[in-house]
Amino acid sequence: MFKPDLKLKPNVAKAGFTLVELLTVMAIIFVLSVMAISNYHQGNRQVILDMQANRFAQDLRRMQEWAMAAHQLGGVPKHGYGVYVSAVSNSYILYADNNGNGRYDGGLEMQETIPLDKNVEISSCNPNPASVDYMVPSPITKINGNDASTVQTVTFWIKTDHTVTRTVTANKAGLIYVKQP
Repeated sequence: MFKPDLKLKPNVAKAGFTLVELLTVMAIIFVLSVMAISNYHQGNRQVILDMQANRFAQDLRRMQEWAMAAHQLGGVPKHGYGVYVSAVSNSYILYADNNGNGRYDGGLEMQETIPLDKNVEISSCNPNPASVDYMVPSPITKINGNDASTVQTVTFWIKTDHTVTRTVTANKAGLIYVKQP
């Protein structure tokens, strides 16, 4: 009868990993993890910036819609509605134009101050500061600078850090758009 040999032969190697192989795999996993985490934070900053730029553009559109609909605040009709942005700022003001001059005058006109995310700012605008006013009920848009002179187009630069920027542009025809690089 045949009897199998149950003893291991001395020239048969045992299966397993060496220390060098284990350290190499761990180093590769570490490098990939670091790359994934850094890309996650960069992507998160871009999403926040996109949300803030689109929210700003939406607020411009909301003031435009209120003017077109002759919206009343507290039952009192207004001459227009608009958005005011001062130089480097982390907020902007939505206002109702009480006196019909087509620009933000401060004081009683203030309706709402909208803060931006803590890492986002409106780094500049042209003209600077800028007031975008939509007249009631006609589709007339007035864009004023600090000296009350009107311009055809206003551009706002919104930044999250010193490298990532979005621009929001509004013109006298009522077009509002967000540009991404």
